[in-house]
Amino acid sequence: MDSIFQARGCLTQREVMQYLGGELNDEQRYEVENHLLDCELCSAAVEGFARERDFQSAEEDINALREAIAGPAGNSSRRRLMWAGRAAAAVLVLIMGYAAFLYWNNSQGERIFTAFFEPAPDPYITYRSAGEEEHIPEELKQALEYYNERAFTQSLPHFENYLQNHKDDPRALLLAANALLQAGRAARAEAYLLQMEEGAVAFQPQADWYLALAFIRQGKMQRAREKLESIRSDEASPFQEKAGEVLEKINGAGR
Repeated sequence: MDSIFQARGCLTQREVMQYLGGELNDEQRYEVENHLLDCELCSAAVEGFARERDFQSAEEDINALREAIAGPAGNSSRRRLMWAGRAAAAVLVLIMGYAAFLYWNNSQGERIFTAFFEPAPDPYITYRSAGEEEHIPEELKQALEYYNERAFTQSLPHFENYLQNHKDDPRALLLAANALLQAGRAARAEAYLLQMEEGAVAFQPQADWYLALAFIRQGKMQRAREKLESIRSDEASPFQEKAGEVLEKINGAGR
């Protein structure tokens, strides 16, 4: 199977199994998930391996059932038990198929998010002059240092401490929301971005875009579609083209 995948420039069996087993680092997972968005062959392979991996454990249960059936019993009783065993196996296969479907369906949003999420650049670099550097509060300065080093999880406590006393700073809200999205805390990121929507006119396009991604990561596809449609219809938005691309992915995944 490896040779088939490699000839097409797709995933190897090893890569598929490592992906399903959570053994890839962030960069490798991003590459795999970005490829899966556009490759039906590899998408089907991942789904098949997900089902097969669960099937192996279920097969052990079925074999145990067969051994129990093979014990001493009358022919008539044994036949009934054999039919019961086959029925149980059929039910297990159906359950596993449905579980694989749920796994694949629920991971669509996560894969789309991973393919399109890119952390927002630090807006303080643009808005501050060299003379203002000394006036940046220490908590914010520490948060920005971690954020610009892409140490997003470490930046979060400092952003949250800073925002306790500066709740209306849209730049801090934007970066904190991005750090939360990267850390997998999309619900909290959504709250910050909704807070930005209430008054951060200068950062409205960024707030809308990352809010759409927060919806996607949480599986709120209808709300994501509505937000993306709004972005796509806004010719002034720098995210107009990307919004259209994400909508194509979402609508294609729903077919």
